[in-house]
Amino acid sequence: MHEGHRGRMRERLALHGDSLTDHELLEILLFEVIGRKDTNPVAHRLLDSFCDLQGVLSAPPRLLCTVAGIGPRAAEFVFLVGCFLRSVRRERAPRPRLYSFEEARAFAEGRFAGVAAEKLEVYLTDEEGFLLCIKSVTGEQADRVALSERELGYILGEVRPKGVIVAHNHPSGVAQPSAEDDAAAAAIGRVCRAHGARLNDSIICAGKETYSYYGEGRL
Repeated sequence: MHEGHRGRMRERLALHGDSLTDHELLEILLFEVIGRKDTNPVAHRLLDSFCDLQGVLSAPPRLLCTVAGIGPRAAEFVFLVGCFLRSVRRERAPRPRLYSFEEARAFAEGRFAGVAAEKLEVYLTDEEGFLLCIKSVTGEQADRVALSERELGYILGEVRPKGVIVAHNHPSGVAQPSAEDDAAAAAIGRVCRAHGARLNDSIICAGKETYSYYGEGRL
């Protein structure tokens, strides 16, 4: 019974994570350290003991262990999650914004500075150009790298960005795109359109040279 319930809760987390209640989030979190046991009552007891989710994640392990169902390992895990969240709040910096041609080019140049082997990166942005995540691909060969349309489609389907910027480097030091680069940019554009995203630029970095399909009016 518990395995079926846990499977359903994990499915809800994947599909509707933002709508889960605090006790449901705690219940799922405790799956990782409490095996073969209903963690729902334990989650309720934690919230009752420490008032709210912030209180639970701020409590030291010795106090967490006073709650029935919480042992040293579970207490350490819950406290560790709280430490991560506090660290994120302290060190959180604004997400990079790649809204303009200049911003995108400078960001790509910084990412590829000093990279010897050929590498490809996909920058996924929201409607205001703020970076959601980066997908990096390194080729098995030093002078060739590729991202399949299938893999790109999967990424776009999961992240659902509004904008996409592709960047890769030419270790040769020549930024001029090849026919293969042109074909890849066209294919990426088609996949983006199929997923409701816009290909905002395809950038090639080659040492001190940078080529932009957007800057050259080729998108």
